Amino acid sequence: MCSKVGIIAGNRLLPLMLAQRIREKDGDCEVVAFCFKGQTSKRISKYAARCYWLSVGALSDLRKALESENLSRCIMAGQINPLCIFRKSRWDQELTSLLNGADDFRPHAIFKKIISYLEKTGVEFLDSTLYLKEDFAEPGVMNGLNLDQGIAKNIDFGLDVASKFVELDVGQTIGVKGGGVAALESLEGTDRAIKRAFRLAGKGCIILKFCKANQDLRFDLPVVGISTLKLLKRIKAAALVLEENKVIILEKQEFLSLAKKWGILIVGRQKFA
Repeated sequence: MCSKVGIIAGNRLLPLMLAQRIREKDGDCEVVAFCFKGQTSKRISKYAARCYWLSVGALSDLRKALESENLSRCIMAGQINPLCIFRKSRWDQELTSLLNGADDFRPHAIFKKIISYLEKTGVEFLDSTLYLKEDFAEPGVMNGLNLDQGIAKNIDFGLDVASKFVELDVGQTIGVKGGGVAALESLEGTDRAIKRAFRLAGKGCIILKFCKANQDLRFDLPVVGISTLKLLKRIKAAALVLEENKVIILEKQEFLSLAKKWGILIVGRQKFA
């Protein structure tokens, strides 16, 4: 598919999995990783031909590294902590100039602005799911557990709320229980939203994670992994509902096997129209 592709690699497992998938599907493709100190796992060097290590906020260094590789295609994968957006002391002059006067500081808007800027140098940013289709959440119950009527009713309630909430482009995750909304995600991220749902509603919550409206999958990919599943076990969640064919499950087979063992329903659903 390509001779060389860059990965702008954020934190956690997704950049590593993406680099591995590229090598599996296209063995002749050279992977170059652009990594961030304190964010990206050093294990990515196992899958990348070269790694550039940059500071968060150093847009000039990132641009120059991309240009030095003469890349035509790049993929952004993995989260950069959204709270870094507000730490302007870490911004270099190039990022400061780019974002000067911006009136929308939602992570989605900021990263879109950065990608548009970098694309002017000649690099095309690809949909980050290009190599990850088999890792999507699938329709229906994915791990063989029984979906009883009470949980099904609460899932439908949660879907109604989630379908409206994601239109606000604020967060991707909500927690519901007994016909009430326990948590709506904002900048704190999925795991903290789940913990807040538990503090307010106790065990038996249903957690839903869906794409935001007009989500740009070049840089804003919804992901769940085993660390979040362990949190769901700890709070005794009843179910995790994921948007089918939109949310990536990291280490999918192990994830589904553990969820079944721990009695946590994993369900793929679509948003309500």
